[in-house]
Amino acid sequence: MNFVKHLTTAGVPAHLHAEAVACLEEARERASGLNWAKWKVRLFKAGQISRLLAWGDERLIDVRPDLADWDIAPMVNITAHGDNVPWPDGRPAPGAWLDDTREARAANYWCKGEHPRSQKSRKAWYRRNAGEYRAWRLGAPVDPTQPVQVWRGGGVTVRRHNGAWMVLASDRWLGLLPVRVRIGYEIDNVLRDDGIRLWFPIPWHDLRAPVTWSVLPAFGGKA
Repeated sequence: MNFVKHLTTAGVPAHLHAEAVACLEEARERASGLNWAKWKVRLFKAGQISRLLAWGDERLIDVRPDLADWDIAPMVNITAHGDNVPWPDGRPAPGAWLDDTREARAANYWCKGEHPRSQKSRKAWYRRNAGEYRAWRLGAPVDPTQPVQVWRGGGVTVRRHNGAWMVLASDRWLGLLPVRVRIGYEIDNVLRDDGIRLWFPIPWHDLRAPVTWSVLPAFGGKA
């Protein structure tokens, strides 16, 4: 992949190219096997995970820490019962949706009509998000006091934060097949471009941008 082409298109200054390329090469090495590991769990283990969880459990590592790499990202606002939890006082609250209420069911956008803590809902949620713990474990540290730098141009967005880089782009595989590129460290999951914090880690875990290396066909879109 031509990293310099994407960096140049987005308008990243040339003197930062070597730093960006080194970071992206490191991310590619860290992400080796990650996508297969995620999909293996999502396709074949989501039902097993849902059966391991009791109603009050927040995530898989609560009951099976040895299966951490199967789990979701270790953030207070990302749980076994979804990421659409209340944020009183501007921070996510643990222990959401313990009661079977209309509000709880309305918050369930991935398995409509189900309570977020139901076994069916949790199976659907892990089908979408299992394996993100491993991506977090292999990720890059985030410092919420540091700004996010963003460059955009020609359909490419590049982000830099605390030494980590991320590239979003449209491209063509072998010059033919349109693909969407999302590579590096997922800074945009953790911090908004204006610095607003989106993730809050659970105890004994730090704030990291998960590693990603995703180059997927751009069905229905132009590269």
